[in-house]
Amino acid sequence: MKFKFSIFCFAMLALNATQAKAEESQFIYEGRIDALYGYNMPSNRYKHNSPRDKTIYNLSLNLGWEKEFNDVRKLGLYADLNAGINRDMYNYNNGNWGQELYAIYDDVFGRIMLGETYNAAYQFQVGAPRVGAMGVNDSDIVNFMTNPNWIRDKHTTSFQTLNSTSINTDGVAPKITYITPEIYNTMFGFSYAPDSYDRRGLVNKFARYEDDSAYVFSLYTEQDLGFADMSAALGYGIFHQDDKEFSAGLSFYKGGWTLGTSYRKSYVDGGDFPITEVSNNPRLPDLFDNYREGQAWDVGIGYEIGPYSVALSYLHSEAENTYNQDDIFMLSQQYQFNKYVDLYLIGAQVNFRGANKDIENNNKGYSVVAGVGLHF
Repeated sequence: MKFKFSIFCFAMLALNATQAKAEESQFIYEGRIDALYGYNMPSNRYKHNSPRDKTIYNLSLNLGWEKEFNDVRKLGLYADLNAGINRDMYNYNNGNWGQELYAIYDDVFGRIMLGETYNAAYQFQVGAPRVGAMGVNDSDIVNFMTNPNWIRDKHTTSFQTLNSTSINTDGVAPKITYITPEIYNTMFGFSYAPDSYDRRGLVNKFARYEDDSAYVFSLYTEQDLGFADMSAALGYGIFHQDDKEFSAGLSFYKGGWTLGTSYRKSYVDGGDFPITEVSNNPRLPDLFDNYREGQAWDVGIGYEIGPYSVALSYLHSEAENTYNQDDIFMLSQQYQFNKYVDLYLIGAQVNFRGANKDIENNNKGYSVVAGVGLHF
């Protein structure tokens, strides 16, 4: 249903777009390949939980067609394609090769987005600065140092803790999003997804509530405080009627420096779908939806000068009713060698704790990741 819904939205706007003259429109494209090599130093107790070294590849190709009718009216049709090689945490949707098909229409009344996109709160979220190929939220570091609390592969989706301070439960499930015009540097956004399941999100496709709807509200503002430029965001989501989520983020920028923090809280407000503590279904592991009652927060500081940027950041995530917790400390660096090449160097310390002390449910150690990004 989701795929048909997305194609329908895409086709309706494409039909309208064909009425535009070819010379008044433009085709856009951009692509990127990130190759990352990581060397892991796990604690001795968990030395068999992660490989000693590993290389992963992230590939993306973004295509679009845009038509400007005047200074305020604009229509765009987009297809974002992506894939990952040798990843532990799969980030695809609708197959090993993921795609996001969507349309954006801008007018004096605001912006409308139809199709496979992240929700308004995810798009507005601010927090710890991210530099280079990875950050602490929904982090690629778990493709090197495995996190037993976060599993998304061909056969299983299980999140025993939140993996981000952004509201990403519904991933890029097909949805309708409306964003108001900017007033005093402030915008409001709303997203509705008929089905909340998506392979980029947190919901297991075999959960009883996987086809239930999602409603997400968000507020974003930018203000000049004199001593610094401030960005702030609030988000609120309702999933499966019972699941509620709240997020807040704050960031300050001055003279190349960025200081940011964000927080997310999730809780079950009802009894229709309790968290699955013990499961008899092999497709639904114990505590596969434990993220539904938990919290996460991050904090970080970053600096940018010329082609070089660096950020030191920290993420903590924990379950409300179990001992599951995650801690990620990360120092990320990027150097823009030229307009086509970026160089990365990342150091991270992780501590992933499960509901019990079994070795396979925990992991701890260090990882150093170097890489190169090619883009056009």
